[in-house]
Amino acid sequence: MTRPTLPPEVAAGVRAILGGQVRVVEELTPAWARTTRSVLVGTRAEEGRFVVQWSIGARAAGRRAMGRRLRLGRELARLAPRLPVPEVLGGDGHGPTPYVVSRFVAGTSGRDLLDDDAHAPLVGTATGRVAREIARVPAAGLRLSRTWADSDRLAAAARRWLEEAGAHVGAEAADAVRGIIERLPDRFAGVRPAFAHGDLAPVNLLIRDDAVVALLDLERARLAHPLFDAAWWSWIIRYHHPARWPAAGRAFLAEAGIERSAGTLAQLNGLAVLQCLEMLAGTPARETGTRREWADRVARVLEWSDDDVVPPIEPPPARLQRAARTPASSCLSRAERG
Repeated sequence: MTRPTLPPEVAAGVRAILGGQVRVVEELTPAWARTTRSVLVGTRAEEGRFVVQWSIGARAAGRRAMGRRLRLGRELARLAPRLPVPEVLGGDGHGPTPYVVSRFVAGTSGRDLLDDDAHAPLVGTATGRVAREIARVPAAGLRLSRTWADSDRLAAAARRWLEEAGAHVGAEAADAVRGIIERLPDRFAGVRPAFAHGDLAPVNLLIRDDAVVALLDLERARLAHPLFDAAWWSWIIRYHHPARWPAAGRAFLAEAGIERSAGTLAQLNGLAVLQCLEMLAGTPARETGTRREWADRVARVLEWSDDDVVPPIEPPPARLQRAARTPASSCLSRAERG
């Protein structure tokens, strides 16, 4: 197998950041990545290993995402040192091939741990714990999107997303979405917006010794309803890993300090509907298959019962011993990830 190589302009930048020659050790690009590529690199001095991720095709959206990843990685290290974000050593968000260099962190992907029932509570507990830390991040000065920060902004955006979805969302589903939009003032009443990861999913967590040791892909971070991350994480588990939802869900809600009730689940489901609708509206018209997938997800979440409350909490399993390497993941193609 041919060893992967860095684009020349990226290689030059990486050498300048790491202070010498580097060698590509391993391809880390996940199968679902369409707009980014990742490799593990090392220096001749063997001073450590690093992850280099760069945009493919340098489309406008990819360039913006890489720029946000670079900026937020640096700012969060200063503002939220307890948050397990891999150290960003440098990069270029404006060059012909935007890229980021970060320090490699060993751990097991939360997605891989959901392959069996035994580790589902561990994933839920570890994610709930880091969700509390995420919500504590001071958002002032971070230049975050505020679309999800209050009911008026979100309602206006959601109506636009529904219009842009067009015929992909059927008449009955569209009526149900409008009902969710109308109830947004009640959902936001008495709550303050909080910093949200924006893509809190098992694939974006590396876990070791029962804890999240690396929080990946923060380019979708925003100021949002305090249940935003919980809604997205719960949707991912229920849709992509339904057999793990009872164990992982109850552990997550307990550790995150979120009330386990039908009312809470109704809020999570409602937010998840709008999250899927946002993804549908943001998918280019030429990607008809992906747009249909997101429309199907909107319909699926609308069918979920608000009474489907997870059962009582049980203790998680013994400490996780293995520590496999898992790459940073792509910010795109989330319909294929869990």
